[in-house]
Formats: sequence, C-alpha cells, structure tokens
Amino acid sequence: MNRDGAIVVIAIAALVLVAYQSGYIPFGEENTSDSVESEPVNDGDTLPSSLDEIHPLASTCLDHGGLTRHDHMNLYIRINGEFATIPENTGINTGTCNQQGANMHVVHTHSDDGRLHLEMQTNEDVELGVFFDIWGQHFDSTGIFDYRVNETHALTMSVIDSDGNQSIVDSYDRFVLLEGQEILIDYGPRP
Repeated sequence: MNRDGAIVVIAIAALVLVAYQSGYIPFGEENTSDSVESEPVNDGDTLPSSLDEIHPLASTCLDHGGLTRHDHMNLYIRINGEFATIPENTGINTGTCNQQGANMHVVHTHSDDGRLHLEMQTNEDVELGVFFDIWGQHFDSTGIFDYRVNETHALTMSVIDSDGNQSIVDSYDRFVLLEGQEILIDYGPRP
C-alpha cells in the first residue's frame, strides 16, 4: 500500500472510532430506541414541569427604591457540552412586572453573560428556582429546559461560594442564592 492509501485508511479508521465513541455506530449491539439522544427529551404534556407551580416570589415586582438586598451571582448552564445563553433583561419589563418603576422581578439579568441580580426589599431567602420561574424555563432534579434525566443522561450542579469553596449540590431549584456564588448546572451523557 502506498503512503496516500495508508493515510486514507487511517483517516477512515479515526472517523469510525469517533462515530463509535459518540454512539452513532453500535458495534455488537442491536440498534434500539434506548440509544443516546442528542435532542431534548420533550414529551410535552406527559412530563411534569417545575413551572406547574410558580414560586410566589417569581411574581413580585420592584424598583430600585427601598432595597435591603442587592446581591450578584453567576449562573452557567451546559447542555451536552455546549453552554446555553441566558438572555439579557430576563425578568425586566415582563408581562407580570411592567408597571412604570416596578418593572423588575426579584432575580433578573441585565446582560447575557450569566450574571444574576438579586434585589429585594426584604431579607428572605431566594431559591434558584425563582429565577427559572421568572424565565419561564423548567429546572429541578428531573432536568432543565426540555432535557430530562434518564438512563443515558444526568444532571449535576456545582457551586463555588464567595470564599472559593466548591461543592456539588443536589438541592437544584431549592438552592438558596447568595452573594458571589458561581453556579454551574451541567446536563449531559452519563459517564
């Protein structure tokens, strides 16, 4: 075999290996419906959603007057290895909070970099699920957006607190937001 032929054979072998490792070629297995899905698992009406019960704080509107709390934390969401963008101005001038002056929800964004602004006129705890309720997106231990935990995919959540301590948390939507946190929600194939 000449040099060019050897290069072609090696390239084809590499492509087959990558396809196998990605789950596109099931060597030694029957092709079943249990294969890894790259699309969201969206059963629509059959799956419960965290949006079925909206947290009361998600409907609270405020302006910048009389604030007792103004904290910032960063939220990063990775779906199957790709980072999702949290839209700018999520929680500002919505169908619920659009009155002149009181046009902000208690948790909102100004930019699309994942920076959350938590502003309150009280000192009560605010859970991460409040932001997802405001955003209109599903998030709890069963999954995020239209992606659900199943035999092939898992959801993990890790947090670095303001002192630099990192931990894995399993409270998901019930996780209490605090100043300076770095939150990573990661949905993807199980190892």
